[in-house]
Amino acid sequence: MGQSGQTMAIVKTIQCVYLPANNTKQSAQWYVDHLGLKLLRDVDENQAQLGISPDQSIFLIRSKEPTNLTYTEIGGWEQCILTMEIENLEGLHVKMKTNGARVTDISNNGGCGCNFFTYDPAGNKIELWSGWPKK
Repeated sequence: MGQSGQTMAIVKTIQCVYLPANNTKQSAQWYVDHLGLKLLRDVDENQAQLGISPDQSIFLIRSKEPTNLTYTEIGGWEQCILTMEIENLEGLHVKMKTNGARVTDISNNGGCGCNFFTYDPAGNKIELWSGWPKK
């Protein structure tokens, strides 16, 4: 237990996220082109590894059949599996929309910041977020 009587977290960070991909080369190129992620090694037909930061990466794993990790939560809302904080949300939104990516409008969520959603080539819904508003 910590000093305040609470249990200390054991997990330090999320190292990797694994997303299904129908076509790893096409999906990897989408992440590079639209989100500026870096390929960490050559893409093959079964997987791609993309760097978010020196300590975090996304693996795109070819699935046996077309699938994605988008699901409907109990209230009927289409839920995404991943939220990424973006440095210039408005600029990225314009760029992605201009380049033909499927994006929603930007929402201002007050104290939770702004966001929009996009879908990768496999249909994985991803939230792109401004971060917490500066006080």
